[in-house]
Amino acid sequence: MAFRASSFRSLAAKMTAAERDLAVREANEKMRLYHVNRPSLEKLNRRSKSRSSDRDNQHLIQFGLVSSFLVAFLSTPFIGKRIAQDEKFREKYIPKWYDYTLEKPDYAWTRAELHEQLVQLQRELHERAIAGDFSPDKLDGMRRHFAGVDPKNDPHGWGKLHPGVEDDEDIEDD
Repeated sequence: MAFRASSFRSLAAKMTAAERDLAVREANEKMRLYHVNRPSLEKLNRRSKSRSSDRDNQHLIQFGLVSSFLVAFLSTPFIGKRIAQDEKFREKYIPKWYDYTLEKPDYAWTRAELHEQLVQLQRELHERAIAGDFSPDKLDGMRRHFAGVDPKNDPHGWGKLHPGVEDDEDIEDD
């Protein structure tokens, strides 16, 4: 540093006053630019506008994504119901390879046929009760063995409803 200052002094001694002032102004300008490195206001204004618009676009993109997911989430049940119930909509918009709907099976009985079977079963049970099929001894036998199995001819106990219960134990009704 001392060398530079001494060389500047010897150089300044050879300059005129106007040259010295010009050299000092240039040096001061360079030092000011070195210490205060601010860009011009025009550049700052341009940058700030471009930065804010980029950020605004980011928020718009995020808002668009969130709103589209929200709309998809809220509309899914309605579209699913429409796909399930509307045959024309399903044929028009759902491809065949993605259609997993099952054909509605034909019922084995109509309501009238089922009602007739229940009435017939009720008549049979009523006739059996009148005939004495539901006496306490017969009910106990029904609770212990399957229908059509002779308890005397069942050596391994495969015909019992409750295989672990002995014949003399009580069966609790739940």
